Order: sequence, then structure tokens, then C-alpha cells
Amino acid sequence: MRTSLVPVNLDEKIGLHISSLCPHSLGKEDAQNHCAHFVSHIMNYSVGTATCKNYTFADKQLETEGATIRVDDIFNTSSIKGLWSSKPKALTECLVFVTLDKNISPFGSSIKMGSMSKKHIGIFTNGHVYHYGNTKNEIACDSPDAFIRKFTGAYGKGGNSVSFYYGRFL
Repeated sequence: MRTSLVPVNLDEKIGLHISSLCPHSLGKEDAQNHCAHFVSHIMNYSVGTATCKNYTFADKQLETEGATIRVDDIFNTSSIKGLWSSKPKALTECLVFVTLDKNISPFGSSIKMGSMSKKHIGIFTNGHVYHYGNTKNEIACDSPDAFIRKFTGAYGKGGNSVSFYYGRFL
């Protein structure tokens, strides 16, 4: 039996608010985008300086750990990444990203994600994508096809071209 690299049972998290994972003030702000924040709390990611612990001075005083809050920080830190359509079949757990084509640029022999707002991240495991749904402010679960349809519809308006990527866990 294969052991999951995801440290928690994500099915138990579906429908929960980000504040169930985050002790910092950012976790209580529904107006913020929490997709990277969710992934980072689940996977224990703290890359870059943009973390929930660094959100306010009061948060910095807490003895709790912070989590990364920017999708591009996670994407750009992932050592192996590529188009979702090119994801190796043997890779059954990974990060999944979506952004506009124009937000991705070549970076040496790899690619880099920019900071534009139309980007999202989830965790692919057990054949599903777990992510934070900012519209309903809760942890959500979609099949990969439903995830792709959802974000193609949300980000592909106005002639924007949308791409999906995989990235190995950090």
C-alpha cells in the first residue's frame, strides 16, 4: 500500500473555513484569497516572506507557525513542474496550478509564474483536486475535469487563455 505525501485526510476538511487551519488574523478575512494559504497550512509550506504569520505585527508575536499565502511563491519554488496535460501518469500526488498563459514566462530551463491575480492552487491526491473555494469560503474537492472546467470558465473570460500546471510537492 502506497503512503500518501499529504499529511492529513483532506476528505475530513471539505466544507471547513480557512480559520479552522489558521490561528492568525488572515484566516478570519473572507475577502482574501486563501487557496495558497490552505495548501500551505496542509502541506506545512513557509516559503518567502508572505506568510499569514507576517500579516500583522500581532500575528508576528504569536508562537505559532505561519504558512505561505502566494500561489506564485509555491509555483516558483517547486523544482519540477509542467503543463497538467504532460503530468506523468505515475505522479498520483502533486500540486495543481491554474493561471492565465500571460502570467507564465520562461526562466532558464524552467518556467516562472508572475504575480497577477488570476491564479489558483490545489492539492491533487486520491484522484481529486482539493482547494480553497474563495466564493463559498470553504475547502472544496473537485475531479480534475471539474476543476479545469470551473477555472477555465472563471479565468477564461474576455479572450484570456488559461493553462493548468502540475508541480511536485516542495
